[in-house]
Amino acid sequence: MKRVLGLWLIFMLMLPTVVSASEDTLNFVDGGEGVTVKIGDVGTIDLGEGLYYLDKKDTEKVSLMDGNLLTGYEVASIGSTDENQNWFVYFDYIDSGHIKDAKDEKINADKLLKQIKKGNEEANKEKPESDHIFATGWDIEPFYDSKTHNLTWSLMLEDSEREPFLNYQVKLLTRHGYLSIILVTDSASREQAASVLSNEILANFTPTPGQAYGDYDSSTDKAASFGLTGLILGGAGVAAAKKVGLLLLLKKFWYIIAAGVVGVFSFIRNKLRGNKTTHTQDESETTPDQTIT
Repeated sequence: MKRVLGLWLIFMLMLPTVVSASEDTLNFVDGGEGVTVKIGDVGTIDLGEGLYYLDKKDTEKVSLMDGNLLTGYEVASIGSTDENQNWFVYFDYIDSGHIKDAKDEKINADKLLKQIKKGNEEANKEKPESDHIFATGWDIEPFYDSKTHNLTWSLMLEDSEREPFLNYQVKLLTRHGYLSIILVTDSASREQAASVLSNEILANFTPTPGQAYGDYDSSTDKAASFGLTGLILGGAGVAAAKKVGLLLLLKKFWYIIAAGVVGVFSFIRNKLRGNKTTHTQDESETTPDQTIT
């Protein structure tokens, strides 16, 4: 028990300090037929229409603009151009070592929840009251899909004002570690957003040759010192601390904007509109023999 709580606190303390970021140009990649984007060095995603992609550099910009902490593991992010879809997906890659025998591990959701709550209590002692986070229960209990090598769960939490929010995560296991996929959304949008993540994003993920979970070679590759349970305990604390700012913007954007903070979704969509306007103007000024770049 002490070892598990120690793991939780280690993850919380590993997060680097926030630095400032300028709200300059973001280089969007719009989805569509034949568009493939890189997710770090471990895979690619065929990006469908209605989605946009940001690389590592621009993902870090967005995270900092929203007041989040950088983990140093950011590799990409994906969002929707549809103003009716309130969600955003962060991709981090952690070279933790291979998580062995995942399909054989039994996950005790009740025990995990008690440990997470205890970890929250300990972490809150080290933070200002305004930054306290409380785990209240499972939205989706943790489950592992041995075919896709995905570990998924959704945790219900409350902020310091006892306002509820969700922490929906997928861990995609790879040869040398795992992709940490964090879906940022509100309770009302979670079902739709989770469906898009599963059916339109992760379903189109292709591992880089040699980097898939099944490519693990025990004679040469490092193994992780923890299993699925440790992944859930560590990941829940990190993601809740890292992404809570964006979740609060989703719930209270009218109030926060009045205080001078720009909502990341509004900012990104304004940038998207600006890019599209610029492209349209450029296109109208070209001759048939010119190529738009």
